[in-house]
Amino acid sequence: MEIIPMTIYTILFLIASLLPLLGKKPFTYYVSKGGYSDAITQSEVFLKINNIISYVWAFIFALAFVLVQIEYSTYSTTNIIISNGVAFLPQILIGVPASIYIPIYIMKQSSSKIKFDSIKDAFSSMPYGLNKDFAKGVDVIIQFKLTGLEEQIKYLIIKNQKCEFKDGLHSNPTVSIKADSKIWLDITNGVLDGANAYINKMYIMEGDASIMLNFDKLFDTSAKKKTIKDRAQDYDYATLVSKKIKNIVVFDGGPRNKKFSKTTLMVDKFIEGAKSAGANVKEYKLSKLDIHECDGCYMCWTKIPGQCVHKDAMTELREEYRSADLVVFASPLYIFNVTGIMKTFMDRLLPIVKPYMLLDEKDGHISHPDRFPELGKQGIVVFSASGFPDIDNNFDGLKGMYRAWSSHSENAFLMGEFFLTAAEMLPQPVYKSRKVLVEKSCFDAGTQVVNEGKIDYKYMADISNPRVDNKTFQNQADNFWLSLDGKKSYLKEMVKL
Repeated sequence: MEIIPMTIYTILFLIASLLPLLGKKPFTYYVSKGGYSDAITQSEVFLKINNIISYVWAFIFALAFVLVQIEYSTYSTTNIIISNGVAFLPQILIGVPASIYIPIYIMKQSSSKIKFDSIKDAFSSMPYGLNKDFAKGVDVIIQFKLTGLEEQIKYLIIKNQKCEFKDGLHSNPTVSIKADSKIWLDITNGVLDGANAYINKMYIMEGDASIMLNFDKLFDTSAKKKTIKDRAQDYDYATLVSKKIKNIVVFDGGPRNKKFSKTTLMVDKFIEGAKSAGANVKEYKLSKLDIHECDGCYMCWTKIPGQCVHKDAMTELREEYRSADLVVFASPLYIFNVTGIMKTFMDRLLPIVKPYMLLDEKDGHISHPDRFPELGKQGIVVFSASGFPDIDNNFDGLKGMYRAWSSHSENAFLMGEFFLTAAEMLPQPVYKSRKVLVEKSCFDAGTQVVNEGKIDYKYMADISNPRVDNKTFQNQADNFWLSLDGKKSYLKEMVKL
C-alpha cells in the first residue's frame, strides 16, 4: 500500500526540483501568481521567491518519501494511517509556514526594484507592495490626476497598514498630485528623482504633502523605518518665578522680513503665545536702526559710567534690554554665529555692567557685576535658524556666546534655545506637518514661560529635530540649489512663509 504514496511523493519531488533546475517556472509560480499584475509576476524577485519555495517543497516531498516507508506498527491498517500522517506533518509544519514567510523575508531583504511598463501596472501592484512597517500609523488619501498617454483619475487610500485604489475624485484628499503619466511612471521606476522633478515644476502637489517624503519607502519592502531621535538636553536652563514675566523685549538681528525669515516665524509664534498669557511685548528690528560699532574706548566704564559716547538708538535699546523681564535674541545663523548687526548690538550692551570683578563663591567663576541690580533677575531666550540639519558643529559658536553671556551676567539667565535646523526646507509642502509643529511648539513655549516661568525642553527638541535623515536632506537641498542660478532666481523660487 505504501507504493502509491511513494509514487506520488516521487512525482511531486521531481516536479518541485527539476522545473527550476531546467530553467522553467516552478509549480508554485502558477499557484501563487493569483491576482498579481504581470509587472510583479514577471519580476526577478517573484521568480526567486517561487524557486526557493519550490526547493523547500522538494525537500519536504523527499522527506515524506522516506517517512512513508518506515514501519510504525505491526498492524497494516494502523501503519498506513500513521505513516501517511507522519509524512504529512512536514507539509503542515514546514511547507505552509515556508510558503507564507519566505516571500515576506525575501521581499524585506531584496534591494531589487520592479520596473513597470505602465501606470496601470504600477497602480495595480502597489497594494501588494506596501511596507507595513512604514505604513504603521499612516492615514492618508492621495489623489492622482494624471494626464497624457495614460490619463488616470484615481485616489489611493492608505490606512490600517493597508492600501487600495479607487476611481474618481475624492472630496477631501490629504494631498493631490497633478502630473503627466509618463513623468509619474519615470518617478515610480526611479528614472526620475521625485524631489528633483518637483523642484523643477515637472508635477504639482497640493495639500499636506508631508507623506510624499517617504512615499517611495512606503512601497519598498526592503526599507527599514528609521527614527530621527531628538537631541539630548545638554544645558540646565534657568527657571524664574511663575507669573513674574510681564514685559518682554525682542531684538531681531535678521535682515529678512516676515515673508521669508524662519527665525522671525518662530519668534512671532512665541510672542503670540506670550501675549495670550498676558505679557506685554516690544520688538526691535536692529537692521532698521542707527547702531554704531563699539570703539572699545571704555568710556562707559570710566568717564561716563553706564553711558556710551555714541548717541544713537542704543541709548533706548539698553534701557529696554535691562528693564525687560524676558529678553528674546533672534538671529539666523551666519557663519556659525549671529549676524553682524546682532554682534554689534551685543558689544554695545557693555555699559549695563560695571568694570569690577565679581567672584562666584560657589564655583570660583569671575564675571562683571550688574550695574542695575535693583531691576532684579531677567530671563534670556535665543532663536536661530540654519540651513544645516544638525545642531552640533553648526550652532556651537552662537550657542557658546549666549551661554557665556548668561554665565557672565549677574542677573540674566538663559531659559531656552530654539535652533531650527534644515530651515530653508520648512516652507516646502512636504514639510507642512513639521511647520505646524514648529509653530505650535513656539506658541506653547511662549505661553508657558509667562505662566510658569520656565520652558520645557521638549519644545526646543521639537524644533531642532529636522525629521528627515541627512541623506534625504542632502538630496533635496542639492536638487534645490542645482535648479537655481543666482540671487534673483533664488528669491523668485523661494516659497513664502
